[in-house]
Amino acid sequence: MAKLYIERGPLRGKELELEEGRVYTLGRDPNCALTFSDSLTSRQHVSVRVSKGRFVLRDLNSRNGTFVNGQQIHKTVPLKLGDQVEVGETLLSLLADDERPTAGGLVGREVAGYQILERVGRGGMGTVYRAKQLSLDRIVAFKVLSPSLAWDKEFIHRFTREARAAAKLVHPNIARALDVGKEGTIYYLAMEYMACGSIEDKIEAEGRIAPDRAVPMLMDVARGLGYAESQGVIHRDIKPENLMLDEQDTVKIVDMGIAGQLDGRRTFAQTEGVFGSPHYIAPEQAAGERIDNRVDIYSLGASAYRMLSGRTVFMGESQTEIMGKHVNEEPQPLRRVAPWVPKRLCDLVMTCLEKEPEDRYQTAGDVLEALERLGGESATGPRPTSLRRVPTGEAKPKRSRYERQRRNKLILVGVIAALAILVLLLLIIPH
Repeated sequence: MAKLYIERGPLRGKELELEEGRVYTLGRDPNCALTFSDSLTSRQHVSVRVSKGRFVLRDLNSRNGTFVNGQQIHKTVPLKLGDQVEVGETLLSLLADDERPTAGGLVGREVAGYQILERVGRGGMGTVYRAKQLSLDRIVAFKVLSPSLAWDKEFIHRFTREARAAAKLVHPNIARALDVGKEGTIYYLAMEYMACGSIEDKIEAEGRIAPDRAVPMLMDVARGLGYAESQGVIHRDIKPENLMLDEQDTVKIVDMGIAGQLDGRRTFAQTEGVFGSPHYIAPEQAAGERIDNRVDIYSLGASAYRMLSGRTVFMGESQTEIMGKHVNEEPQPLRRVAPWVPKRLCDLVMTCLEKEPEDRYQTAGDVLEALERLGGESATGPRPTSLRRVPTGEAKPKRSRYERQRRNKLILVGVIAALAILVLLLLIIPH
């Protein structure tokens, strides 16, 4: 018959076989045919009915809606093979029962001089294939925009312009954009192929990433962002899904084709609306304010928080709620959430996550320097003494707002304790 295949989300790779005459409910409820754990999914979110070889999808008055091929549905719609269904943070595809998840779509075809070999992923922007560029006999990642975006002429113009600008970024920690173009109704972007998936894939498979492994990865990201800063480019959507790995665990940043160009004042006006992923978006970005490279510093911190703890900085029942928390709420200290992470590394991450841009590290180079100063602490755990002595005459590193607040709280607790002892002594000592 057919099956639902999970393309993205904690259950990635799982399949649900669909049988004639049955109704399948998907949601957070443990009694659902597929149970999703993310907070953006309602308890009973959506149902799929199989009747006479046809598939009917019904949204069950979910809080955040159900999307088919990028479009929100209202009540009931028919499904056909190849359709994408988005439920909370999970993306599913309806495939024929005998269809391999890596097949289908353009697999087996030649498009614009690229032989499409297999499908490696699907997302909101489209489908990614492993392909061979025939003229140069090399393997590339071949991203095809979804039909819903291909009809948006303004988006296509912006996508093409920014992809061409991204092709000029040449750095060991940025996945190279190789080609952008159109054949028929297909708009595509060819990129450097990364064989080992994303950091998010690793988190979903392993739960979290150990500090001694995470620190070199974060250093790679900081190097890539530092180079982008030097070229006047901000990414605006740094997240574990956009951080790809090669066989040596070297990280390369992808999707620079959707990055923003800084103006002469080194800031970027969000004239095309708020852009970014809710779990990793900087407060000023979520609020629609002018932004600069420091939004990428925040998103790097949010990504590090996810890598080290296995959870996102904030949870919520809607994207709006999550974004609002980035603007208005203080995150749980990483040290409290993940006590196995060395203290100085936790402090570094929390500094990246400061609400005010001026309280964060100001450049990716600053983050890289701070990571390098950690030395071997990430591998061995906290040490009782400082890892780096500040030579005489060298300025001490500026305390972050997070560190200052914590220090002030400790001072206040100490003062209160001293006053309490003094009052107690006055009461018990005879006059």
